Amino acid sequence: MEDQVEEVKRKTDIVGVVSQYVSLKKMGRHHKGLCPFHSEKTPSFMVNEEMGLYKCFGCGAGGDVIKFLMEIEGIDFREALERLAEKVGVKLEMRKFGMDGDKQKLLEVMELAARYYHWLLTESKSGEEARKYLKDRKINTKLIETFNLGFSLSEWNSLIDYLIKKKGYSEEILEKAGLISKRSGGGYYDKFRGRIMFPLQDSSGKVVGFTGRILPILAKEGEPKYLNSPETEIYHKGRILYGFYQARQAIRERKRAVLVEGQMDMVSSFGAGITETVAVGGTALTEEQVELLARLTPILYLSLDADEAGIAAIKRSAELAEKRGLEIKVVQIEGGKDPDEIARNYPNKWKEMVEGAVDVYEFVMTRSFKKNNIKTVSGIKKITEEVVPFFVKIENTVIKEVWTKKLAEKLGVDASVVKSEMERVRSGKNWLEKYPRKNLEEIPIIENKMDKLARRLVGGLLICPSAKKKVKLWMKSVSLTGAAGKVLSWVLDSEDMSPAKTAELAPPELKNFIEEAYMAEGEDETVENDVLGLAVLLIRETIRESRKGLIEEMKKAKGVGDELKEEALSGELSSLDREENKIMVLLG
Repeated sequence: MEDQVEEVKRKTDIVGVVSQYVSLKKMGRHHKGLCPFHSEKTPSFMVNEEMGLYKCFGCGAGGDVIKFLMEIEGIDFREALERLAEKVGVKLEMRKFGMDGDKQKLLEVMELAARYYHWLLTESKSGEEARKYLKDRKINTKLIETFNLGFSLSEWNSLIDYLIKKKGYSEEILEKAGLISKRSGGGYYDKFRGRIMFPLQDSSGKVVGFTGRILPILAKEGEPKYLNSPETEIYHKGRILYGFYQARQAIRERKRAVLVEGQMDMVSSFGAGITETVAVGGTALTEEQVELLARLTPILYLSLDADEAGIAAIKRSAELAEKRGLEIKVVQIEGGKDPDEIARNYPNKWKEMVEGAVDVYEFVMTRSFKKNNIKTVSGIKKITEEVVPFFVKIENTVIKEVWTKKLAEKLGVDASVVKSEMERVRSGKNWLEKYPRKNLEEIPIIENKMDKLARRLVGGLLICPSAKKKVKLWMKSVSLTGAAGKVLSWVLDSEDMSPAKTAELAPPELKNFIEEAYMAEGEDETVENDVLGLAVLLIRETIRESRKGLIEEMKKAKGVGDELKEEALSGELSSLDREENKIMVLLG
């Protein structure tokens, strides 16, 4: 039986899917357009229907149709697969893809709970006070519908009666979903009572949890203002950003995301027209959340509390975002305590604040100078303690140099002094261990000339397999090492077949190289002579590299007076010279 993932990919028209997001133009073997993952004026984004792949030769983004949907929509593998499967009529075996019966039931009860809470807020008499509260907070009907806001009754078993007695779900499932809690004396009660309910949705829009804000009129002493769903099989707070599902299109279009603290901040900001807003939900920003945003935007605007805890959160968030390559700005709150208050009462002012966001390094530095007296020793010490450790963590060396000089100028000292202090701070802690770089296998290796030629030759052979016989004969005189050598040998030894079939049958470790080599071949027609020309250039480059090595060895042999070795190496060098002369003849 055909693997379902492969079946979905085979039946999906990758050009049709990508065309929903990118304007593509047919050019030779490929479709070409402006990359949706980075800013560019000259198209370097290719889609190949035969291979079912996309590749940007500007930023390096690439993969199959599932990967494209994951990246462009900011969703996970399962969701991307489900969407594509539905479009092409493939019924997935959900257990196989991590969707067992319990998980499905958890999603069902969460969806039903969200609908029930929403009905209570919008249509029931019991939701009248909640509706009035939201109206006073300038949360209109459109926002209530957009975010599916709800209300939980103050009764102890309202949701239990609805989901268990009416809908037939078990207490066990509701407890697993975090909707009910167990009584100490036996039995269960509703977890959320007398609260405005904010459904927490994953990147595909499925309800996985809730945040409940106590309705002030129902507040009791000792009760928390906000109550969140516990971690469950379907809800992991570090992977969710409130409002992401509603904001993702605006984030992609405006190429920025505005990150705020709470749900009310997010809803009010959205209502004020900053629809690219998401909320971290009162917890520290995580790598998973940064990754979610980085798929859609290169810039992150932070609008967190301006107290000491908020500044620390800004610094932590900036470190995570900068490691992922995001540009970070800070929205400075003025004339109100938080984004919710400003966006509700002065929407235009809130927009101006967002547009006037400053670079995070400038924000941290300026704030420290305002808070501390630069004319005192203790003030200077405090500034360096607050700013230098933050600047030390800047990964981009150019940006670090710029801000080091700016800090030195404001302190009235030479840049070398600040650099010295940064070095002292750096040596005090092993920042590399605390903030590890990407795994070595994720770091792109810079190709040398031979690797580039080998890659182009592989691409040419995939298009013109008729050139294989001559190339294989010529290549007998040279030996290529590394991944390029392995791929070239495999392609030369394989039977003549389509590029897609070649990639499919290739060993797993060679598949990506083969796919990229084919995608790299431009829209111009490639003929056999082009391929043979590449082979000749590669052989000549290989011989020249070997020649350099032999000359170095000869110098060493001469230096130690090893005449026999020097003579033997000289003979090898002569052979290489003859081989190069043959190649020069082929080049004409």
